[in-house]
Amino acid sequence: MIPVLTKSEAYRLDKDTIASGCLSQEELMDNAGKAIAQFFCEKIKNPFSKTVVVVCGRGNNGGDGIIAHYYLKKYNISSKIVFTESIHGQSKLLEKYKISKIEYSIYNDKTNFDKYDWIIDGIFGIGLSRKLNNRYRNLITKINCFNIISIDMPSGVSDSLDETVVVNSKYTITFGFSKLSHYMNPINNIKISDIGFQKLNKSYINKIDQCDVKKILNPICLKKNIHKKETQCNIIAGSIHYPGAAFLCSMAANKAGSGYVSLYTDSENNLIQNLQSLMPEVIVKDLDLFDYNAISLPTLIGPGGQLIPTSETLDKTASYVIDASALSDFDDFESTIENDLARIPKHSIMTPHTGEFKIFFKLHKNKKINVNDFKRIQKLIGSRIVILKSFNTFIITADMIYIVNNGSSLLATAGTGDVLSGILISLLSQGYSRLEASILGTYLHGEAANYYMNNISKDGMTASDLIDCIPYAFNQIRKNSEL
Repeated sequence: MIPVLTKSEAYRLDKDTIASGCLSQEELMDNAGKAIAQFFCEKIKNPFSKTVVVVCGRGNNGGDGIIAHYYLKKYNISSKIVFTESIHGQSKLLEKYKISKIEYSIYNDKTNFDKYDWIIDGIFGIGLSRKLNNRYRNLITKINCFNIISIDMPSGVSDSLDETVVVNSKYTITFGFSKLSHYMNPINNIKISDIGFQKLNKSYINKIDQCDVKKILNPICLKKNIHKKETQCNIIAGSIHYPGAAFLCSMAANKAGSGYVSLYTDSENNLIQNLQSLMPEVIVKDLDLFDYNAISLPTLIGPGGQLIPTSETLDKTASYVIDASALSDFDDFESTIENDLARIPKHSIMTPHTGEFKIFFKLHKNKKINVNDFKRIQKLIGSRIVILKSFNTFIITADMIYIVNNGSSLLATAGTGDVLSGILISLLSQGYSRLEASILGTYLHGEAANYYMNNISKDGMTASDLIDCIPYAFNQIRKNSEL
């Protein structure tokens, strides 16, 4: 797993590294600036024929930008500096690196960026704690028309501010470890550069990579003594208004490896017969026949708005996936979060998207979710697991937050959340723990979308297409594991 730092942890790592005597502040900044220049030389096509302008703010990111300019010039790349303020506070760095006045200018409305091939964004870093004024918004809007490399963080992005104007970077070069803000915002192409920070003992936020998934995935055995009902699961899903959700989650469970899928749904308007004819592999039954007293199998509740009669009927010892659409059944607007959670079995995986997450955990709908919200929720959920579905996926447990960021925007289509719920319940039926199912399931969900994008089309994926790609995603993970 790859550690991910909050803003406060990043500052502490910086101070601890300096206090340890490993590196001074000046050496860290020099390494950062050099890393930016080296990235440009190594990764940008035909770098020595390109022209660069480094836009520098008053903080440490601006300082890193000045040093990046120095090394770019040293590597024979045409570079200039534009300071965002006339009082830029970087005079000592300019003197130290012998940067003359002809190499920099001060930004104004007439500043022309058209003559440059690349812009290096050193305006703001992770320390941004205020809304941008119009001058900075206009500057960012202007440079967003060009190729941009951001230092540490695209300017305008922060842990808690929901800024509408941010730098749209092609690459973001961060140092030591990635930061939580990188994943709380839709940032692409994050590159981590080692500039000499000391090692972390542990982190309570970690990004999942393929190595972690390979360790979880059960090895394949072509012949073993197993019966289909040993990988059995129940699904309570679908309604006359949303029958497709029942189809999607049931077929996803089947494709992901459940040997015996029992779907309980409405009996109105021949829904059972219609679903059974579409899914001969799935056992479709009337919801009225579901025996709540005998429930012990892993059970998925909620896709398509199919709710349980009362949450009190649930067996508190069984494992559940509580689909996003079912959370409202446990949510009493006049009650506390603690009381609402008490109605959800302890061995549950909850799968809200951002809007449902805010409603259930009583956050303002216009509020940007931040690390303090995560910490507060961690104290409340006990042994439950919350999978927050967004452009990145956050798996929240009482003592750890896991980030799965291998998905693509193709997943932003109707029904893909039902597919994820089906995958999760299938993995539980196969004996994976709830945490293993959460990590493997969300990663597999993203890999299935990637398979479609890489082998079929960059556009137009449906939830049914995603289901068809599940076996290929499994196979890809297994192939990489064998390699």
